[in-house]
Amino acid sequence: MASECCLSLTKYFLFLFNLIFFLLGSLLLSMGLWILLSEDKMFKIFEVPPPPYISIHLLSYLLIISGSVTMSLGFLGCLGSLKTVKCLLATYFILLTILLAAQIVGAVLFYTQKTELAVSLEVQTVKLISTFGQNNSNFKSFETTLLDIQKKAKCCGWNGIEDWGKSIPCSCYVNATVNATYEIKHPKCFTCSSNSSCSDGIYYQGCGEKIKTWLDENLLLILVFILAICVVEICGMILSMCLYKEGSVEYNTIFY
Repeated sequence: MASECCLSLTKYFLFLFNLIFFLLGSLLLSMGLWILLSEDKMFKIFEVPPPPYISIHLLSYLLIISGSVTMSLGFLGCLGSLKTVKCLLATYFILLTILLAAQIVGAVLFYTQKTELAVSLEVQTVKLISTFGQNNSNFKSFETTLLDIQKKAKCCGWNGIEDWGKSIPCSCYVNATVNATYEIKHPKCFTCSSNSSCSDGIYYQGCGEKIKTWLDENLLLILVFILAICVVEICGMILSMCLYKEGSVEYNTIFY
């Protein structure tokens, strides 16, 4: 009797656990689609500033991917906990294990290879700047992300304004507006005209230093967030294995 009561508590606790995951995934997916389709209108409606170091399109893709993964895991966990089918519970456990391992490996690599990652990012950013505006559709999203980061973080280039040479984009200018006009003398030249609202000054500090400072200030918060997610995933793995021992191999119970 006591074992059956414990099994029922584990079953419904795992169901509630994954139901929250499923609802959270639905929210993330909905937000991602809303941002993707309406761009920055959502931030204006809720009067919330957009994130400073990521473009709106990239943010929407990340929300859609994370929301889809969270919804899938939540749905699989809810179904497996209600029906206690070993196949579903084992699949749920394996997926959580893979996700947990990927997070741990990613966190360790990020912490131990920060210098190499920074050098690689610098090389790619400088390369992107050197080929900026050459109508290469493969890099359009990255170019938009770079301009958004410069505008929101109030910086220019990776090391500084010298990365752009004489072709300084409007996002490097203080108080630049969307109505500013452009002089296009060269495929990679997007310099603001002198009679536009971009002539109030230029950001000289490089974005690389800004990003490093932000990461240093928020590194502990990021690690705590990753640790919290790992703890939640471990709890889900333990609960799923507890149910797996009492699970059924009859797959037709899924539909009844």
